[in-house]
Formats: sequence, C-alpha cells, structure tokens
Amino acid sequence: MSLEVIVAGAMIVSLTFYALLGGADYGGGVWDLFARGPRAKEQRELIEHAIGPVWGANHIWLILVVVILFTAFPPAFAVISTALHIPLTLLLVGIVLRGAAFTFRTYDVQRDDVQRRWSYVFSVASTITPVLLGIVLGALGAGALLLFPSFFYLFRVFKGQTAFTPTGGAPGAVSNRVVKKESSSGAEYVKEES
Repeated sequence: MSLEVIVAGAMIVSLTFYALLGGADYGGGVWDLFARGPRAKEQRELIEHAIGPVWGANHIWLILVVVILFTAFPPAFAVISTALHIPLTLLLVGIVLRGAAFTFRTYDVQRDDVQRRWSYVFSVASTITPVLLGIVLGALGAGALLLFPSFFYLFRVFKGQTAFTPTGGAPGAVSNRVVKKESSSGAEYVKEES
C-alpha cells in the first residue's frame, strides 16, 4: 500500500469521526431550534450539558482533515479551495457562529431575550452548517468541480444545475496559475496530480 493511500485513509477516518461525533453537536443545535414552551429553558440546559464536554474536541477531526489535505495533497487542496470557495467560507462562518453563540449563551446576560437570540443563532448555524458540508462532500464525491482559467468559475453540484459565481481578480489569477489545464472533473484532476 502506498503512502498516498495511507494518508488518504487517515483523512477518511478523520472525516468519519467528525461526521459521527460532530453530528451529535449539530443535532443538539437543531433540537435547540425546536425547544419551545414552558420547558424550553430546561431543554436548552440539557443540550448544553450533553454537548458541552465534547464540543471543542469534535472540530479537531475536521481541522486534521484540512491540515492533511493541504500538506499531503497541495494540488487537490488548491482545486478544492478555489472551486468550492463560497460553500467552504460559509461553512467556516457557520462553525464560528455556532461556537460563538454557544459560548455567549453561557456567559452573556441571562435575560430571556438575550438567551433567545444566542439560541437562535446557535440553532440556525447548526442547521445550515451540515447542509453546506454536505454540498461540499457531494460536489467532491460526484466529481462536480469545474475550473476555468478565467475570472469566473463554474460550481456544479448536480448535473443540470449550474451557477456562475464571479470571483475577484486575485482568486482568478491564482486559479490560472494553479489549474494549468481545463478538466472536466475536479476528481480526475485530483487523481492525476496525487
């Protein structure tokens, strides 16, 4: 077995651990969204106590995947981060909002309106973030990454559904340097370069 396969296997294992262990955190956030009525405060406290001890540890798996990707497979990292810039950025914003809302809900003023606001931010971010992660993984799994050496790139999630997304001059110039050839599939390019 080659070193590339072993490293890719470590990435898959880490991503699987993140999906399994982080899924409980996301599920707690969705549960928080539906906490209503006279027991809402008790339900939110139960969610906090359930996910609090493992909160930070779950994201270590995702950080490990990203670090392995950009150190072991730099061409793949360049293609993925360029083609999926928008969903990856929104994913990162969602993760940060979840963490900030979870922390501020604990340490901010304990008035009901303030707690409701932080709970709402935590819940919405916990609902949207896994969807964005699914979009990224679905695009990678389907090989639906198309990069064109111009100031525009085409992000296609499923066949028949396309969206042109303009980028600034710098990302376009970087994609011109990184992607030296047009590829009909980002997965083919990653496979060839890795």
